[in-house]
Amino acid sequence: MEKKLAVIDIGSNSIRNVIFEVNRHGQYFERLNVKEVARLSSHITDANELSEMGIQSLIETLDHFISLNKHHGVKEMLPVATAAIRNASNSEAILNEVLDATGMEIRLLSDYEEAYYGYSAIVNSTYIEDGYSVDIGGGSMEVTYFKDRELVFYHSFPFGAVTLTNDFMSGDTLSKDERKQLTAFLKKAFKDIDWLVPHGVPLVGVGGTARNLVRVEQSLSHFPLEGIHQYTLGADRLHEVVDELIDMSTKQLGRLDGLSKDRMDIIAPAVTAIDELARHLKVPEFTMSNNGLREGLFYEYYLKENNEIRFADVKEESFRHFEKQYDVDPVRHRHLVHLARQIYMGLIEAKTIKPKPFEPGLLEAACRLAYVGEYIDHNNKSDHTFHLITTNDFKGMNNEDRLALALVTSYKSRRLLEQHIEGFPEWFDLKMLKSLELIGSIVKLVDALDLTERQVVENIDVETTDDGLAFTLQTTTSPRFELQRGIRHKKHLERAIETTIELRVEERITL
Repeated sequence: MEKKLAVIDIGSNSIRNVIFEVNRHGQYFERLNVKEVARLSSHITDANELSEMGIQSLIETLDHFISLNKHHGVKEMLPVATAAIRNASNSEAILNEVLDATGMEIRLLSDYEEAYYGYSAIVNSTYIEDGYSVDIGGGSMEVTYFKDRELVFYHSFPFGAVTLTNDFMSGDTLSKDERKQLTAFLKKAFKDIDWLVPHGVPLVGVGGTARNLVRVEQSLSHFPLEGIHQYTLGADRLHEVVDELIDMSTKQLGRLDGLSKDRMDIIAPAVTAIDELARHLKVPEFTMSNNGLREGLFYEYYLKENNEIRFADVKEESFRHFEKQYDVDPVRHRHLVHLARQIYMGLIEAKTIKPKPFEPGLLEAACRLAYVGEYIDHNNKSDHTFHLITTNDFKGMNNEDRLALALVTSYKSRRLLEQHIEGFPEWFDLKMLKSLELIGSIVKLVDALDLTERQVVENIDVETTDDGLAFTLQTTTSPRFELQRGIRHKKHLERAIETTIELRVEERITL
């Protein structure tokens, strides 16, 4: 049964409405994501109250969201508020006025809950098991430390992108003196938290500031792949990008790809806070999680329906989702895994290849999704497969692993493989290229050996001959078409292993 949930995130800088849909297969999708840049923190008075103008702006925005959600058939809404309302001295009056005007009961998140949902989003959508997280909103900055996917410590700093801008930046840009003062303030704030110490783990950014920072870095470095989720940059590169951003004029920021126009005036203090935290913790790298507070709230809703606290295996959950979305036949693809394993193990036993630790897992993953682009167009299934995998965030996999999966799952030829990896010299050396060619050519061959999708080739025996190798295809019926296609495609594996392969057929008679 289809369900729709709207998470309404009332933040200090913006108010966002995200509609999540869960279909009858248990797949979940983000269907709509809209926001209003309300800057509620700028409506806080000297008496620490949200002004009537700010309250009316909030009510007007919520009325629009209610109308929008009704149009889309949303039955459940989860409105939550964070620092701007939590810290206001008239928070209770705000919630009551909103309830009277809209009928909407807003859940006021504590600083712990705000930090927890950000952490939860990370451990349910990335491969990172140990790390720090940072989410800098308009009026607060949440930091957590988690180990073995369990939350260990959290802290909510009472400053954010908007408040730091108001307190430390007088003009359109952050001057050197202002940056020096801001840096000193941040260093003291971080030093006062005794558990904020280096552990050699990554810093994971969530929220709008981190998102803009990573998009800017991708633009500056001309990163060729789609998506920012699980995108990683080294600490030195993080420092460089932050320095570049802060040194830019308003005109330069306006021309910068990846930077939202509504964040131009607050981006410098916000990225400075992230950068100083990374320096304080001496993190080796900074990773982006495009899943944050809103996704954390949704995961709680979704997992509770399935009597779970968190996903046991993030990567497996992502694969399950992808297979359902593109109508992958589980019976056929399990059979491709079976045949591919027999070929791979046979090559090892024949001493034709020396195995590498990552190859079996990559081979199995590739067979599970082999030429999934056929869902779009049979004649261009390889190209569509590459596109689908490189543009999907595949939670639980980093960018290098995702590209490697795309390369072997869509394998066409060594020439095309080399073309695809030209832009990634640091990721794929010659040894890795050989592994990708080996695995890709095995995937291509087993796909050919199930051409008619009847699993007529039940097993494959690999043995050495005077001329090279013989692959004996065990069947109970004629593999006529599979054999024709296999003979055409075995050349790719022959090139990869530099050995001739003969395909033989052993047809068994069943009584």
